[in-house]
Amino acid sequence: MMLGILASLTPESVEKFIGIEYYLTRGGGVGGVIKSSPEDFQTWEQLVDGLDARFAYESWTGLREGFGDQLLAVMWKRGVDTIRACTILAKQLGIRPAQIGVCGIKDKVSVSWQFITLPAWSIRPERVEVGGVIKILPIMHVGWRISSERLARNMFEIVIRGPSDGAEAAQRILEELRLRGIPNFYGHQRFGISRPITPIVGRLMIEGRIEEAVKAFLAEYSPLESSENRMARMRLLEDFDPARALEYFPRILRYERAILRHLARRPGDYLGALRSIPLRLRRLFVESVSALIFNKALSRVIAEDLLGVVEVGDLVVRLDTFGRPEPGRPIMVSEANIQQVERLISRGKLAVALPVPGYLSPIPRSRKGEILLSILDEMGLEPNAFRLKICPEASTRGSLRPIKITRWSCRISELDDGSIKLSIELPPGSYATILLREIMKPESPLAFIGGGNVNSREPRDIM
Repeated sequence: MMLGILASLTPESVEKFIGIEYYLTRGGGVGGVIKSSPEDFQTWEQLVDGLDARFAYESWTGLREGFGDQLLAVMWKRGVDTIRACTILAKQLGIRPAQIGVCGIKDKVSVSWQFITLPAWSIRPERVEVGGVIKILPIMHVGWRISSERLARNMFEIVIRGPSDGAEAAQRILEELRLRGIPNFYGHQRFGISRPITPIVGRLMIEGRIEEAVKAFLAEYSPLESSENRMARMRLLEDFDPARALEYFPRILRYERAILRHLARRPGDYLGALRSIPLRLRRLFVESVSALIFNKALSRVIAEDLLGVVEVGDLVVRLDTFGRPEPGRPIMVSEANIQQVERLISRGKLAVALPVPGYLSPIPRSRKGEILLSILDEMGLEPNAFRLKICPEASTRGSLRPIKITRWSCRISELDDGSIKLSIELPPGSYATILLREIMKPESPLAFIGGGNVNSREPRDIM
């Protein structure tokens, strides 16, 4: 295959590559960086029944009464993403990663508290610690497996280090966002900031090019990733010898090493190699293609000044008390109901949505729908392409995603050293980095992973 898609990636081109092309707010941002350390990005979950993961962890006194074949627990982790944490924990407990239920995926460079469920027989009713980076506190036995349906909101405490402007400037941007709304882009971490590989692999999986998908995941290198990782990928390109690559591939590249081990044992078994990594990750590859299409469509919606416009033919979703789309059929806006829809949107009961494409996606009969179809056409895809013939377990039905973040709050304060602290609440599926990019407007999205130019961007490419 022809590799090198990411070889010319620059910090300035990352956002366009993942479909994010515009700001909604006017003027410059405060600059700075986040994630200088995991402690600068703390996040935790609240469930629909009011359970707070951080509070449950910090006030834990032991296993509470309950009944069921699942054990609800809080997982504290530092410097490891959720998929990897579940893989490590599963190995420790002697179960499969798929047996661990989660609400969502939390960032690697963070300190996070999240709820998980485990088979009750797999863990003792006491604290479990793995390598100092993962700690599990059992809460109670329950009769259900946790999923995103039980997640009410995500909470964040984030510190912006080295801003070029202060909390007052950040507050002014925040006020504008309260008036205009926040575009509900998929965040940078969905794709990878320094190496946005997931939609590349996902596209190859959709096309049934499994060998190329595996080789891209292993060897597609980015100039923005660490030199050690980049050199390992470039060296693999020279002879593609999986057994030899295990000698020099960095141990931090755990999923790549899992694939290499499989190929060293079973040369040519690329589908088996792909299946050697967690199912959640395989699905994430394909879903990243859907997310990329959504982002590209949303950028054009913003460019055409349609973000705050309700059109005949739009699809709207009902929102529950937490701002989450309710299950069920969407409502299509018509001449007869448009005024009522606009009133309910203003009251937070409904939200205009765009498809995150999948094989069952409905398409709006409005200009927004035309934009989405044009993106699909440009990418040479149709909704039914997301029903994979090879690796069908990674297929995606698609979903509807509000084009604005529905219910959110943000409080800003200034620390003694001039850093800015943000306390944020977001509905499930929305990204704190999308709010932060409007406030920071960094020259480089590497500022979202602790590096890059800390200066803010001038108000160009801003709608």
